[in-house]
Amino acid sequence: MPVEEFERYTNAQNNASLLAQREFAKVWDRLDKSKPEECRNALIAVLPGIIYKYGNMAALAAAEYYEGERSAVRSDRFECMLSEGVPYEQIEASIRYAAGHLFPPDYEDGDGVQPESHRSLFSGQD
Repeated sequence: MPVEEFERYTNAQNNASLLAQREFAKVWDRLDKSKPEECRNALIAVLPGIIYKYGNMAALAAAEYYEGERSAVRSDRFECMLSEGVPYEQIEASIRYAAGHLFPPDYEDGDGVQPESHRSLFSGQD
């Protein structure tokens, strides 16, 4: 396959990533980080949609590229099946873990889930 096809594929991947980062930045900038529980809950509400939207864009670009590469060397008909994406529960768990850095070490969460306080932004530890 020509180099142009690979460049189109990598540009599509990079654009999906950039668009996701921009959308996340808009959300992040509007959050009140002094209220970690509300901030975390807002991220749980919004981020899965961003992940699915731009993840699907990247998956479609990869499938199209692979199908083109495959058809260049094989004559049989083939169509990629796209994944349904990362399970929501896994996304939520990752957000909860990452959001633990917003909480001070002595914070007790209202929903009973203690954040990773030893890695908090407020703890002074990495």
